[in-house]
Amino acid sequence: MAVSVLAGMAVGSLDGIASARENVAATRIRTTLRHAQEWAMGSSNATWVSFDTGSDLVSLYVEDPANPGKAGRVTLADPLTRGPMTLQLGTDGVGLESAAFGATAEVQFDSLGTPHDGNGTNLASDGTVSITGGTTVRVSRETGLVSVD
Repeated sequence: MAVSVLAGMAVGSLDGIASARENVAATRIRTTLRHAQEWAMGSSNATWVSFDTGSDLVSLYVEDPANPGKAGRVTLADPLTRGPMTLQLGTDGVGLESAAFGATAEVQFDSLGTPHDGNGTNLASDGTVSITGGTTVRVSRETGLVSVD
C-alpha cells in the first residue's frame, strides 16, 4: 500500500514539473513577443519574431533604418550578451508545436505595436504559438495583446 502511495506521489510530482516547464516556456514566448512589440513602438522600426518549429528556435529581427523593409532586417541584439536575441526551447522537453500568423510562422509588429503576418499583411485572425503540452500563446489581431491560454 505504501509503495502505491509513493508511486502516485511521484507521478503527480512529475506532472507538476512538466506543467511548470510548460508555463515557463509560455511565459518566455509571451515576454519575447512583448519585447519585440515594445521595441517596434519605441524605435518606430518594424520588428519580427520568427518561430522555427523544426529546431524549437525563436528569433527576433528589427528593421534596419538604413535599409527599410523585411529584406534589410537584422537580428535584434541581446542587450546583455550583445549576441543575437534568440530563445532556444526544447532542451527540457517543451518545444514549439506550431506557429501561425496568417500564412507565416512569424509575426511583424509595426510602430504602433499592431501585429501583422511575417509579410506585413493584416492578420485575419489572432496569431497563435502552440507549445508542447497544449498551451497556446495568442496575439490578438485587433489590439496586439499577448496572452497565454
